Amino acid sequence: MNRKINLLNLTFEELEKFVIENGMKKFYAKEIFTWLHQKFIRNIDEMSNLSLKDRSVLTEKSYIPFLNLTKYLASKIDKTEKFLFQLEDGNSIETVLIKNKERNTLCISSQVGCAVNCDFCATGMGGFTRNLELNEILNQVYTVERRLSKKNERLTNIVYMGMGEPMLNFDNVMNSLEMLSDSRGINISKRKITVSTSGIVPAIEKLMEREINVELAISLHTAINEKRDLLMPINKSYPLEDLHTVLKEYQKKTNRRITFEYLLINNVNVSDGDANALADFVHDFDHMVNIIPYNHVEGKPYERPIEKKIEKFIEILEKKRKLNISVRREKGSDIDGACGQLRRKTLETPKMS
Repeated sequence: MNRKINLLNLTFEELEKFVIENGMKKFYAKEIFTWLHQKFIRNIDEMSNLSLKDRSVLTEKSYIPFLNLTKYLASKIDKTEKFLFQLEDGNSIETVLIKNKERNTLCISSQVGCAVNCDFCATGMGGFTRNLELNEILNQVYTVERRLSKKNERLTNIVYMGMGEPMLNFDNVMNSLEMLSDSRGINISKRKITVSTSGIVPAIEKLMEREINVELAISLHTAINEKRDLLMPINKSYPLEDLHTVLKEYQKKTNRRITFEYLLINNVNVSDGDANALADFVHDFDHMVNIIPYNHVEGKPYERPIEKKIEKFIEILEKKRKLNISVRREKGSDIDGACGQLRRKTLETPKMS
């Protein structure tokens, strides 16, 4: 018995091939694509401009997947919304909606768990399970967009900063951002899509070769190799010197500003020396340094610095070293805001017998 085709796992070209192979007219691919990626339907019978016969064929041969929302939390502090989704195989992922007056930004996951295992992160504590499929990445966006549309709102920005390392799920992530920016679909500009990476050098090279003009963010967190080796073991494979070199090539070829993300962790990376090392690393890039005071993760020894230390660190970067700085205060602190915390607590909750 043949398994049904998951329609959201098909690129437009694959959808065209599928339509033709099943006796439908080629142009139906565009109609189906619109239903899936612009109208976000969840039932083939809703494709009202297809004949009953063709809908019957589609129903027999394929299906539209959806995510099962198992937990939803809304912050009373800053309107951040957090979703815990269950996948078809029973695994779960987190997605976070960050809202302000100007934009609705969705932080999406690319993996179940994470293999990079940064020492400060909640996601890595659960280990790595698998890469997300194309449909699982897209459906995080489509599920939240459906909810927003009921309030006459829509998503404005997408950031691949949720669970997982996007560059280790390269093909599915690249296909998903092509779909998300497609004018026949949800049509979010690539300039409104940011991919965050811990610094997977070969994948940054591939991104540069493909000339996919999304925004690039680097999870840096320290510009001192010895410290980064401890905080982010991936640095042992791709040390700061190699990362700096590939980013210089990337910026020269793309002419795009690079964002550097820097978690401020008390007694770890907040000294004057840390600030100057960071400034030395980024000063010759067209850059934005996003300073993020640490959001405590249960089970980790790290803490947020006191405000005086945060202000001194920022002053060195901004006033003395003339860096471009933004400060991102913690979001959703009352709803397990740091990515991976909600999933981890859910996994650790004893099941009733």
